[in-house]
Amino acid sequence: MDFLIGLTDAITVSIMGSLSKSFYMVSFGDEEVCCVSFSPYEWSKNFLAAGTRNKVVIATVELMNDQLEFNVIREFHHPSPVTSIAWSPISSDSMPKVCRFATAGTDGKIRIYNSDLASAEEVLELTGHTDIVNSVAFHPDIEEKFLVSTSDDFTCKIWSTSDGRLLKTIPLNSPGMAVLLNVMEPTKFLILEKSGLVWIASTAGDFNPITSLSNSHPQQDPSVDADWSATNPSHVVTSLGGRILHWNLNQVSFPEEMIQVASETIQKVRFHPTLDNYLAVLGTPGPVVSVMQSTGPTLLTDPLMAASDLTWHYHLPLLAVANDRAIRFWKLLLK
Repeated sequence: MDFLIGLTDAITVSIMGSLSKSFYMVSFGDEEVCCVSFSPYEWSKNFLAAGTRNKVVIATVELMNDQLEFNVIREFHHPSPVTSIAWSPISSDSMPKVCRFATAGTDGKIRIYNSDLASAEEVLELTGHTDIVNSVAFHPDIEEKFLVSTSDDFTCKIWSTSDGRLLKTIPLNSPGMAVLLNVMEPTKFLILEKSGLVWIASTAGDFNPITSLSNSHPQQDPSVDADWSATNPSHVVTSLGGRILHWNLNQVSFPEEMIQVASETIQKVRFHPTLDNYLAVLGTPGPVVSVMQSTGPTLLTDPLMAASDLTWHYHLPLLAVANDRAIRFWKLLLK
């Protein structure tokens, strides 16, 4: 597979917000990029995974003297379009290299890939969902004992990562859209339903739900994504149509704040892993990519043709967006 890499217009971002262009692009030729994910861990921070309709591409991404270096390391065959990618905390981009990640697919299966990025490669296939799997996440502990997934089949499932055994199925009232785990809160995980309901479940014992977050808005707008801040683990955001709901887990009765975004539907919301309160948003139609600082002014916004996913680098102000048959990169200039 040939990748076309190049620089585009220089980025110009002011603290009050201005239209900005991506400064770097990697073309995937005729292959649509379905999802993209930087590793959220310091020891594998330069790993980037891109899922297409039939493969996962693993690359390293580094920013050297304001020049971005994108190097493809390996490609892994995937039997169906990739809907979600999760990095294992075991992965490492230093020597010895360990590349371990999980994928969710439109075929209802989950696959755990394990490779040294040289010759060794193992794939563990998890079967149990009966519809498209929308989200998958590893427990963020270095022992990485289990993985959580959720699906259009109205279930959330917990799996053993050692042998692929199904440990528990949690029934939902609507399609499961996202599962969230947080290295700062290893004793719990969150499940987002399309209805907007968020379940908080325990990672101990029988993985039972312990409480829930439910917004008070009766409208039927879909809730399709959520994220959980690693810099402030009391903060969770969920999408609801064209709005972002901010939740404070210390006060879970109602959303702390609701922000209207200039989109009909928010498809993706992502907190930066280490820069406090920076939130990237992908909305449609457009699509439009926006970056906001907490509830402050928008710092970056750009209309795209067919964006489907976005992801932050672990510590750099670097945003990658899956845009049709390419990945585009933005560098956020901070003042």
